[in-house]
Amino acid sequence: MSTSAASPAPVPGPGEPRDSGPARSVSENGTTPGGGPEPTVPPGPVATSEAASTSGTGPETAVRVRGLHKSYGELEVLRGIDLDVVAGEVVCLIGPSGSGKSTLLRCLNLLETPQAGSISVDGFTVTDPDLDVDAMRRRVGMVFQQFNLFPHLSVLENCTMAQVKVLKRPAAEARRVALANLRRVGLSEKADQRPAQLSGGQQQRVAIARALSVDPDLMLFDEPTSALDPETVGDVLSIMRGLAADGMTMLVVTHEMSFARDVADRVVFMDGGVVVEQGPAREVIGSPQHQRTRTFLSRVLNPTTGAAPEAPDTSEAPTTPA
Repeated sequence: MSTSAASPAPVPGPGEPRDSGPARSVSENGTTPGGGPEPTVPPGPVATSEAASTSGTGPETAVRVRGLHKSYGELEVLRGIDLDVVAGEVVCLIGPSGSGKSTLLRCLNLLETPQAGSISVDGFTVTDPDLDVDAMRRRVGMVFQQFNLFPHLSVLENCTMAQVKVLKRPAAEARRVALANLRRVGLSEKADQRPAQLSGGQQQRVAIARALSVDPDLMLFDEPTSALDPETVGDVLSIMRGLAADGMTMLVVTHEMSFARDVADRVVFMDGGVVVEQGPAREVIGSPQHQRTRTFLSRVLNPTTGAAPEAPDTSEAPTTPA
């Protein structure tokens, strides 16, 4: 965990103002705020929290991304992303499919390797070739769309394995921590069951408990409700609201606009691999400034108001012989 000589400031609750970087940023041309990708920032040698605090990643900065580029062959998915997240902040990434949201999230803990740019997470320079990846990932919890639970292990074992194997915790302590987090998500009574015996919503709540069991400083959520039945979405979002209220630093890729509006401190709208617009959640969702943001939100918030395709004219179509 990052350390500093100064005591951290109290973390405001959801909806209260925080010092979370730029208040409002809008791209004029649909590329990046400021008119285009900034020059690539080469990865620095920082690999410890002490060094990070002297490199411009202040003690309150949980995530710092500069000039991030990621391509798959000739397809450029991220095109010069800049992003800052302060400790205790909840940031929701929104945008159409293929805009680079999930790729950005996965680059933060090196599930994807960027081609250029720099990333600092919780005092670790993620883009440093000498990074201790396991040490960095111990500070970051991630919840995926498809749960990614081990089917042959019980719920409890899913929540203790990383504690024992990665954190080297004694089995009894790992069990205590796991049960506490299962209680937190309302599933302690399911501890001995296998994932296949649970509903999708329950499996996702177990995934959250598993991520919390390694005591992360940062939680990454990659569309955590997209694979769930509508009736179970609320249970998962309720847990995420609780984490936000407790001051957990969170980056959330989501299409749940009500959650983003009510819980996030800031919303970042991405399209085409760039940040098009960002700012306080209620302002971006309620009064977007960029035309592309307005178009996207109109389609998401009012999916039935678009023009329906015209029915084909069959008045003169030949009839099929009986």
